[in-house]
Amino acid sequence: MSQIKNIYATITNHVQMVGYREIVEFHAKARGLAGFVFNDADGSVKLMASGPIDAINDFLEQLKAQQADTVIESMEIKEDIKLPLPFGRVVIDEMREISERLDKGNRILGEMNIKLDTLDKLDTKLDTLDVISNKLDTLPDRIAEALRR
Repeated sequence: MSQIKNIYATITNHVQMVGYREIVEFHAKARGLAGFVFNDADGSVKLMASGPIDAINDFLEQLKAQQADTVIESMEIKEDIKLPLPFGRVVIDEMREISERLDKGNRILGEMNIKLDTLDKLDTKLDTLDVISNKLDTLPDRIAEALRR
């Protein structure tokens, strides 16, 4: 039987409001780990996980590889602890989190609308350039016609 390792970890550097808990949950469940993950008020993501040593080590390596600038500080818990299985996310204030995600989505959509508006203006300018280009393309023929008269 494989030896069990229990860890507590703090993950920092742009890990909230980017779906990082879902990433943690996915990798933990894929390895059959027990535990949970949650956003902390300090902007970090915290997790507790329990499972075979190799699975825990692989789990942490995958989390580090997921986002290059992520900092993961973990410590082993020597006591025998019973964590929930399957691994899951803990949501403290669901309505606040939903509101924050909606606000972020609205900001992103607003930025996209500004970019699309800029592209529409550029498209109009390109249409004008096409008209000018077409007129220039026919210019030699028009000059030749005028000279024949």
